[in-house]
Amino acid sequence: MQIWHSWAGVLLRNLTVNSTLVKYQSTAPDWLYHPANLNMDLLPVIQKELIKLSIVTKKDNLVPYTSTFVEIKNLKLIEQVCPVLIQELKKLKLYDTFALIAIISVDCSKEFPPHVDVGDDIAMNIPMVRCEGTYTVWYDAKIVDQELPTYAIGSEIVKIARVCDPRTAVEIGRCDSNIPHWINVNVPHRPETHHDQLRMAASIRFSPSPIDQYGNLLPHLTF
Repeated sequence: MQIWHSWAGVLLRNLTVNSTLVKYQSTAPDWLYHPANLNMDLLPVIQKELIKLSIVTKKDNLVPYTSTFVEIKNLKLIEQVCPVLIQELKKLKLYDTFALIAIISVDCSKEFPPHVDVGDDIAMNIPMVRCEGTYTVWYDAKIVDQELPTYAIGSEIVKIARVCDPRTAVEIGRCDSNIPHWINVNVPHRPETHHDQLRMAASIRFSPSPIDQYGNLLPHLTF
C-alpha cells in the first residue's frame, strides 16, 4: 500500500476502474486519464500564450502563486492572449463548450492535499513551466467536508473543492504532467513534484464535459 506522499520512480499507470471508484459526482467517468489530441508542434506556442495569460491576470489572484489554483473566466481576454490555443479548441470542436482556464501552480514547500474538484468531471491539463518530473496522482480516499488550505485558494470558486483524509489515501494511478492529458478531476487527486522550483500547468474546463452518456471521452479528443 502506498500512502499519498509517494516517491519518485513509481511506474506510470492508468487504471480503468469499476463502480467502487471514489467519486464526488456520479457523472464522473470510470477512467483516470487519456492523452489529449493536441497538435504537439504547437505546444511551445500554446505554453507561451498561457504563461502570458497567467502574468496579465496575476493581479486578480487572492493569494500569490504558491501551491495555488487560480480560475480565469474572461473569455474575451483568453481569446486575445491565446489565439493558437483557441484555434486548437475550435479544431477539436471544443470552442462552444469552453468555460475557463485554471492555472495550477505547485510549490514543493506547500503540498496540495488529495482533493476533488466539485462541479467538474474532467479537464484538459497542459504543462506550462517546469512540469518535467511532475505528476497527477489519483487515490482511493475518503472525501471530507473541508476546504483546501488557504494558500491553495487563488479564486473564490476554489472554496467548493473538497479534500480527502490523508490517512485513508492510497495511490491508484498517475500520469506524467509534462504531457497534455485529459484527467478525471472528480476522483481524489493531487499534483506531485520532485524538484524545488515552482511548477505551473493550465487546466481547461468545459461545460458540459466532452464525454458521452457512459462517461467515455469523445473519440476524436484522444489517440
